[in-house]
Amino acid sequence: MLNVVAVLYFRRFFEGLRCRLRPPAVCILYKPRQTPPPGLPLPGGTVYGGLFFTAAIIIDERAWQHELQHVKDAPIFSVLRYMSFAALLMALHATIASGTTSGVATALLFFAGVALALLKYIGEFRAYRREGVPLPAALERMENGAKAAGGLTRDFVFYAIVFMFILYTLYTALYTFKLPYSAAAVAGGSALVFALVLRWALGVFTRRLLGIDVGDFLFSSFIAGAVLHPLLGVLTSFLFSWAMFGRAREALAATAVAALALFAILLPGLVWTWASLSL
Repeated sequence: MLNVVAVLYFRRFFEGLRCRLRPPAVCILYKPRQTPPPGLPLPGGTVYGGLFFTAAIIIDERAWQHELQHVKDAPIFSVLRYMSFAALLMALHATIASGTTSGVATALLFFAGVALALLKYIGEFRAYRREGVPLPAALERMENGAKAAGGLTRDFVFYAIVFMFILYTLYTALYTFKLPYSAAAVAGGSALVFALVLRWALGVFTRRLLGIDVGDFLFSSFIAGAVLHPLLGVLTSFLFSWAMFGRAREALAATAVAALALFAILLPGLVWTWASLSL
């Protein structure tokens, strides 16, 4: 009953946030020259950077059909968006069942937030690719379009996800493992360093192997599932890469790059741990 009330409330609330009278250049996903079918509500304009995007992809299947035109692998894209919705519901039920926000519920909320940000990323990228724009130019146009429209740039989204990752680390350290504040601060700082180093390494690897810098995307797609389990991080990295690039082969290459960069970063720590246990 609570879920039904929440869905109905957000559906009514977000109806008032639908984009109105936006200039055509603001959003590449909605073109005024296209005539939508009668009675079909289509999200357009800068709503892609707002909360209506969340409501549209979760609640109204018809409203999302327009955006699915830009995604070659619509089933994969649909799986990811329903995974984010399922994560929100499971986090809600876990919180109600335990009477407090548990570590699992926090991880699910983190996954849902990152997934929604990545779906926006994928939708815009695939829209440019559908128009025949090369990979590097598509990323550049995304960035220029976001700056021109006052929207969320790639760097802003990346650092927002890093901020969420640090908050999740602090919450886990304080309330799950009951660590003192000093240890929690060290854990939060370590999370920041890990995120920045991994993003840099992924940027280097992807520029060399794929010709484009998508280190921010691979980091975000990996960390979305890794907060639940490292193997889930590999799976989410593969699924999001598949939805973005449109081919399983390219998704496997991107996932291999992410795993290789992660191994290269963690190797010194693994060697030190092995040496400590051997002594």
